[in-house]
Amino acid sequence: MTRHWRQAGTWHGYSLDQAFCDVLIIGGGFAGLLAARAAARQGMRTLVVSKGFAGADGVSAFAGGVVLYLLPEDDREAFQIEHSRLSEGLSHPEAVRRVAEANTQLLGELTDAGAPVERTPEGRPRRRWLPAAGRRYVPRLGFPSTELARFLRQEALRAGARVLDQSIITRLQRTPNGGFWAVGFRRQEGRLVAIRAKAVVLAAGGCSWRGAHMGQHNVLGEGLALGLDAGARFLGMEFCTSYLATCSLFDTHGQDVLAALGGRLRNRVGEDILERHGIEHPAPPHLTAFAMLTELRAGRGPIHFDLRGVSSAAREDWETQFHLVARGLHRTGVDIFEHPVVWLPGFTGSIAGGGGVRTLDLAGTTEVPGLFAAGDAAARLALVGAGSGITFLNVAWALVSGHWAGLAAARHAAGEELSATGVDELLHGLLETTVRPLCELAPAPAETLDQLLRHTQMLAVDPERNFFRTPERLQEADAQLDACWERLHSTTVNDWHNLGRWYELRAMMLATRAMFHSALARRETRGWHRRLDYPERDPALEKIWLVAEPTSDPSEERLPDFTVRPVELDEPEAFHATACEEGAA
Repeated sequence: MTRHWRQAGTWHGYSLDQAFCDVLIIGGGFAGLLAARAAARQGMRTLVVSKGFAGADGVSAFAGGVVLYLLPEDDREAFQIEHSRLSEGLSHPEAVRRVAEANTQLLGELTDAGAPVERTPEGRPRRRWLPAAGRRYVPRLGFPSTELARFLRQEALRAGARVLDQSIITRLQRTPNGGFWAVGFRRQEGRLVAIRAKAVVLAAGGCSWRGAHMGQHNVLGEGLALGLDAGARFLGMEFCTSYLATCSLFDTHGQDVLAALGGRLRNRVGEDILERHGIEHPAPPHLTAFAMLTELRAGRGPIHFDLRGVSSAAREDWETQFHLVARGLHRTGVDIFEHPVVWLPGFTGSIAGGGGVRTLDLAGTTEVPGLFAAGDAAARLALVGAGSGITFLNVAWALVSGHWAGLAAARHAAGEELSATGVDELLHGLLETTVRPLCELAPAPAETLDQLLRHTQMLAVDPERNFFRTPERLQEADAQLDACWERLHSTTVNDWHNLGRWYELRAMMLATRAMFHSALARRETRGWHRRLDYPERDPALEKIWLVAEPTSDPSEERLPDFTVRPVELDEPEAFHATACEEGAA
C-alpha cells in the first residue's frame, strides 16, 4: 500500500480525494473516537470520517452526562438481577458483566489521562447513586458530555489517528482482493472521497428518524445502511420504536433522572399516569412511553411533568449533571420546577432501543470479514435486551464497544495484505452510484426531500402504526414505504448538501423496512415491541433474537424485503461474549 495516506485527483470532471489506511472509522462520536484511539495505539494507520465535526456532533456530544461506574466492592449480582428483569429476557448476562467491568477499567484509564469527569476535592472520580430508568441501584459517574467528546477527539489525534470532518460515506463494499472501498463526498467542498482500508468500524450511530432529542437530528441510519451494502445483517430491529419523554418548551433528555428525583407525569385531570396503569416508580422508559401514549390516545392529554416534589438540592445536582439541557430550559424563561409544563413522548428510534447491525461478539465482529460495528450502529440486544440501556448504560456501551472494535479492527488489519490500486472497475461503479442522484442543472429538490422525510417519519413515528402495532397497520405502512422509495429514486438533487439529504433518506427507509418486517415476525409483546393482536409475552420467544437479512441488493432501485429468522442467544453461533484485549494486534 502506498505510503501517502491521501492523494488528490479527478474522476469524470469531479475532484476526487483518495485515501489509504489500515483502519477506517466511520463516525466521530464516543464509539468512533475510542475505536480510533485503540487502533492507532496498535500502530495502525487510522482514519476517522465524520459527517459533522468529530467530537462535536451526533448523539455523543449531547449525552446525558452520566455513565455506569461499578466497582469491585459493589453488589454486582443485584445489578445483574435487576437489569435482567428490565431487559425482559433478551440480554446476555455474561455480556452485561463484561461491559460493566471493562467500562470501569477504561474509565479509570481515561480519568488518569485527564478525562473531564466529576471529581472529589482530592481529585478522585466522584460516584453518585441514583434510581433511574426502572433501576434502583445505579452507581454512576458524571461528566460534561461536550468536553468529554472534545477530549476523546484529542486522545485519538494524540494516538496518531487522522480525522476527515464534514464528509459523508455513501457506499461501502469489500473488494475481491481483500479490504474495502468506502466512497462518499466532502459536502462543503464538493469533492468526492474514495478510501481504501484493510478494516472498517461502523460507528455512525443508529437511526432516530430525525428524532426530537438534542443531537439526534443528524442520526438517520447511515451506518446501518452501509452495513447492509457491505453484506452485514440487522438484529433486533423490532425494538427500534422507542419514545422518551421530552419537554415541549425545549427538546431535552434527563427525564428518567428527574422522575427518580420525585417528578411525576400527570394527565389532564392530575392523575399520576404511572400509578394509573399500575407501574411502579421509577419506571423503565418503555413503560413510561406506554403510559404517556395510552393516555394521549384515550384523550386524557396533555401530559404535564410535575417537578414540584424535587428538592432544591436534587435540582441543583440535576442542573450540574445535565448542564446543556438546564441552560436551554433556562433560556425559555419558564421555571419548570415551579410551573408544570407539557411533556411529550419524543421518538428516538434505535437510540433508546436495541436494534442495529448484527455483531457476533463483543468485539463488534460482523458476518463480513474485516467489518466491525460499535456504539449505536451495532445491535445492543446482548446488553439491553428488549428494553433500553438509557444514558448511563448506553454511554458505557459506546466507550467499551468502540475500544474493543478498534482493537479487533487493528488485529484484522495487521494480517491483511493489500496492494495500492487506482480507480479500478469496482471503485468506478461505486463512484458512479454515489453521484447518480446529482444533477446540478436539476430544479431545487428541497420540497420533495422534505415531503419524503415527513412521509417516512409519519410511517415510523406515528404510534398508531408503529407503537400500538397490528399486522394490518404495519403492512399498510410498509406498502407506502415502497412508494416513498420509488419517489426518492426518481428524484435528482442539484447540490452536495441535498445529495447528503438524499442518502439520509435512503438509509432511513432501509431501517424502516427492516423494522416493519421484524415487527411482523415477532408475534408477542415484549419491551419496546408491542403487538395488539399478541398482547402478552410468549415463553417460546424467551432468549430468541430476530435476524433480518435483505432478500436483494439494497443498492438496487427497488426497496428490498427482509427475511427474518430466529436465533437463540445462548447458542455459540448466535453470539460470543468475548472481546479483543490490548495488544491483540
